[in-house]
Amino acid sequence: MSHTFSANSLKPVVSWMMLIRGKKRLQQQTGLDSRRVGLGIVLVLMRLWVLPLSAQSNQTPFFESDILPIFQQHCLQCHSNDMGQAGLSLQTLENVLKGGNSGSVVIPNKPLDSPLLKMVMSGSMPMGGTRLEESKLNLIRLWIKSGALGLTSSVPYSKSSTPVREREIMSTILGAKCLPCHGRRRQEARLDLRTREGLLKGGNSGPALVPGKPEESLLVQRIVSQEMPPPKLQEQFSVRGLTSSELDKLQSWIATGALPDREKPLEITADKDPLISSQERLFWSFQQLRQPALPRIRQKEQINNPIDIFLLAQLEKQGLTFSPEANRLTLMRRSYFDLIGLPPSPEEIESFLTDVNPQAYENMINRLLESVHYGERWARYWLDAVGYADSEGYNESDAERAWAWRYRDYVVRAFNQDRPY
Repeated sequence: MSHTFSANSLKPVVSWMMLIRGKKRLQQQTGLDSRRVGLGIVLVLMRLWVLPLSAQSNQTPFFESDILPIFQQHCLQCHSNDMGQAGLSLQTLENVLKGGNSGSVVIPNKPLDSPLLKMVMSGSMPMGGTRLEESKLNLIRLWIKSGALGLTSSVPYSKSSTPVREREIMSTILGAKCLPCHGRRRQEARLDLRTREGLLKGGNSGPALVPGKPEESLLVQRIVSQEMPPPKLQEQFSVRGLTSSELDKLQSWIATGALPDREKPLEITADKDPLISSQERLFWSFQQLRQPALPRIRQKEQINNPIDIFLLAQLEKQGLTFSPEANRLTLMRRSYFDLIGLPPSPEEIESFLTDVNPQAYENMINRLLESVHYGERWARYWLDAVGYADSEGYNESDAERAWAWRYRDYVVRAFNQDRPY
């Protein structure tokens, strides 16, 4: 981390000089040997120098004192007020927040969404392929995370306390961003992120999740450092890294204990289904089977089966009756065209008309249903519905679909085998 000198930062140097000058005096006054006096000097310096630096590391960085020196050393050769390549100047906070020709480069509070951090993290900036030191990268990240403040900027924002559910984390965030490498097909580093249990178990590097401690959770650390998802794999699998809002949700869920969802399962029975309204239950297919009362009819001699009773009852209301019964040949031709789409042959006609078996008609229907032509006849309606064709169409070349017939034959077999839809 770069350190700018101030009055406070010079205090340890002055103290060092004073302690060296007074070393002999300390020996004379205390009677201690040189080694013990030296140890005392080290302890004093730890108090004056090391501790103030650690305290400073927890402070909010500011543009003028912390970030501008990094830009001056690495960036202003190309992105100053005088030399603003791509319309971008990093010389003032106002210009940094304004961005360049491609839009904003810093989005306050959202380091993962800030193009500036992405470019310096990947090493594409500064030009020349020299990646910034990790301390400088961390300082830029912390500056953006804290609100990209200047010395006169307002106080950083406070996060929302809206509860985050496990389902949102697992499906929307981890499911979309992480499972290509840590899911069912692949489990890189033996890490499976499909479940909360998998997060707690972790992989080769240990548990990915520490409930209540997002800063100690390896999952958060890898995402914040932009190691995960790896930039190369993001391009390979067309997966974007987490946005700042998604990272905030993940951290909030972990900070509140990474609790699993406690949902009461739906109680679904034949009489109770939340997806079916009371009005929809009145539809005929939801009604219990029951024996209806038979309607009264006048022409009982025309009834051959119970269904005829209901048909004739409606016809009689309109002053109508059944049409005359078809003769055997007409009935046969209707059956053939309906079931297999072909007329009966002369031999089949002769066989049927001379058959004195009372079940001759039923036997003929069974033969037609078992015929391969039955599947050919009725598969056409399914194939029409799905747009089947042996060639591409839509252009002059009309290229042939060499293997389309396999699907056609499958549908024909499905009808002949009486497969359920």
